[in-house]
Amino acid sequence: MRREADLLALAREWVERGSALAGKGVDLEVFVQEHRGMTVKAFGGEVEGLRYSHSRGVGVRALRGGRLGYSYCTGLEWEGVKRAVEEAAANSLYGTPDQNNLLPGPAAYAEEGLGIYDPEVEETDSVRKVEMALELERLTLAEDERVVQVETAVYADAVAEVAVASTAGVAGHYRSSDCYCYVYPMAREGEEYQTGFSFDVGVRPSELDLSRVAEEAAERAVCLLGSKSMPSRRTTIILDSFVAAEFLGMLAAALSAEAVLKGRSFLAGKLGEQIADPKITLIDDGLLPGAPSTAPFDDEGVPSRRKELISGGVLRGYLHNTYTAARAGTVSTGNASRGSFRDRPRVGATNLFLEPGKGGREEIMREVGEGVLVLQVVGAHAGANPVSGEISLGAVGMLVENGAPQRPLREITLAGKALEFLSNTVAVGEDLRFLPFEGSLGAPTVAVEGVMVSGRG
Repeated sequence: MRREADLLALAREWVERGSALAGKGVDLEVFVQEHRGMTVKAFGGEVEGLRYSHSRGVGVRALRGGRLGYSYCTGLEWEGVKRAVEEAAANSLYGTPDQNNLLPGPAAYAEEGLGIYDPEVEETDSVRKVEMALELERLTLAEDERVVQVETAVYADAVAEVAVASTAGVAGHYRSSDCYCYVYPMAREGEEYQTGFSFDVGVRPSELDLSRVAEEAAERAVCLLGSKSMPSRRTTIILDSFVAAEFLGMLAAALSAEAVLKGRSFLAGKLGEQIADPKITLIDDGLLPGAPSTAPFDDEGVPSRRKELISGGVLRGYLHNTYTAARAGTVSTGNASRGSFRDRPRVGATNLFLEPGKGGREEIMREVGEGVLVLQVVGAHAGANPVSGEISLGAVGMLVENGAPQRPLREITLAGKALEFLSNTVAVGEDLRFLPFEGSLGAPTVAVEGVMVSGRG
């Protein structure tokens, strides 16, 4: 990686040189990104895959009288950036005029206490990272004799550096690191197979608890052996924290102002309404210390901040970038997001999570008494529709009786509407965990009453 000030200095220089190149009446934004990462996959006691990636590039936005042009280049040389500036400026001649196409102005950023970078990721050698993936597989197989295979065990990390500058006065830079591990074990009993899963995330390799991940993943596979369906009925479901976090992916999509403005969200037009039980407070916090999506500013240079989107069950706001905020007559919430320098800013959640309540999973099961503990859902992206709010998901889990799990379940389906799930929430636990794959979604155990669970028998 370059020295910390280098990318910001380059971004500022390119804005100045590019502005002279593009001519009067053109506003420019330069977004610079450099990313290095390593992924190790273990299988059968050997390294199945080892990949090192390094990408860097520059995205350029040009605005001319509300017309937007965009271009990008790979690499950090002026010749490539010069071409991107020229192309973006040329493209802006032909874009559709839109008065909401704006660049944000300058603002102060939080620079301390975010806990998003640790040099340990870069200082740890590749041999140790390979050992961690192999160790995770070995620990998982040793947990239970019924765990006969590990489909994949992975260690991965990345270090990213971002700088943004514009003719509107934006100038910011940060560096971040993250690492994670996960494992998919397979348990067997007779002719039956079941799979489990667990993971851990951190900003440095030494944060990852391989033993805990192995134990939890093996337990999740083994506990489902002998599963069968159940008769259909309405009952209380207890959503494991992994599953509850997956449901937040649906809410994240529905809370995007892009979707709301297009009428493609079941939450459109409900601002200020009581849409959930008062136990539900949903927070998006781009400044949450050490969290997976924490950064001092979003991907167009607007300062990150904490906002309660649902507070005590009341819908308080949506996620905005500069464009959607201008259209809605409000201000950006700091939720501009890019997949990479190749993409224009869209709207995306940062660290979106349910505010924890009280009690762990076992305590909530005791309070509920009877119901279904949901450990996995199938097809969450297809079966939870953020436009209509309809939910229909295959699931596996445990039948809960007398406040404890009694037998494993499979071939069951959860059905209902998202607003019903939110309104019928009867418990929110304290065991908050973030998923590493869904844009940093976090949830504790959640119990919802009156859900239709369809099965056989």
